[in-house]
Amino acid sequence: MAIDFRKFFSGKRHVVTFAAIAVLLIVIAVNDYLPIGPGNWNEHEIKRIGQNAPSDKFSFAVLADNKNGYKTFGRILKDIEENNYLFAIDVGDLVYDGEKAKYRIFYNLIDNLKTPFLAAPGNHDIRETGEGNYFDIFGKFYYSFAYDNSLFIILDDANETAIDAVQMQWLEGELQKNYKHKFVFLHVPPFDPRPDSWHALQDRANGEKFMALMEKYKPDTIFTSHIHAYYDVEKNGVDYVVTGGAGGELLTDDPDHSFYHYIKVDVDGDKVDKTVIRFPSPTTNYFGRLAYDAWLYFNAFWVTHKYGTILFLVILILLVDFSAGGLVELIKNLSRRK
Repeated sequence: MAIDFRKFFSGKRHVVTFAAIAVLLIVIAVNDYLPIGPGNWNEHEIKRIGQNAPSDKFSFAVLADNKNGYKTFGRILKDIEENNYLFAIDVGDLVYDGEKAKYRIFYNLIDNLKTPFLAAPGNHDIRETGEGNYFDIFGKFYYSFAYDNSLFIILDDANETAIDAVQMQWLEGELQKNYKHKFVFLHVPPFDPRPDSWHALQDRANGEKFMALMEKYKPDTIFTSHIHAYYDVEKNGVDYVVTGGAGGELLTDDPDHSFYHYIKVDVDGDKVDKTVIRFPSPTTNYFGRLAYDAWLYFNAFWVTHKYGTILFLVILILLVDFSAGGLVELIKNLSRRK
């Protein structure tokens, strides 16, 4: 009654199946091993910005918290490409976690953009092995650059707790520079604009120290994210913008703040204007939002792990086929004995 395994595995369809399994394993291994991009992405993009002739009239885009929202994020990127921005900057949570496969998907989305695209780290970006992956792809965690008479300062508070003392000292040095316009970008805001919530820097004293610097040097706007919504708040004479709507799940049900968007910033001489560019968003109904978020995570899992999922299904089909074939052979052997 023994099953002839050699006969079973010699069939043409099984040869093809094992070849498919081998190919999938190679693809998965290569995706996990090969580096993502040439490194120092932000430095490369800053050089691209510098290739433009100086002008005191230009526009740039600010967005953040795209994470799993590949469809909405793709729409935003397309709109940015069509609107001749000097650059765009993603203020963190580029990916759901620091897994290399997720970073590769994000990189592939921005790799061929004609618009220079900069990144700042968010708390999701440094999860698991994300800190190393972020550095390998984008370079420094905080940096600055200038264009014409405007200075752009990008910070790292992805730890969600505080801005470290070394970085704070560097920040004050940047703010002391003589530029007409200064813009500051960081992922986690120093305070939560919602009266009954606190999704901001956990070290409140550190956040207050940061805000004291902002009040002293009065940059034009501080762009933050982390809260998956839109807010524009003036606090002690300083303009703070929360822009967390580039595709990830929306966490509030307030239709005035909970929608997909990015911010268009227009600089024209002494003037700075901001415009919210909105995109189709899920309903604020609780069950509708829950269903949408479930789809968002399911789709993200498929996009990220499609090769692994296909591999699992191929092996499962092979095992089912093997079990069914073995059962048929067993029944035949039993019949012969009778």
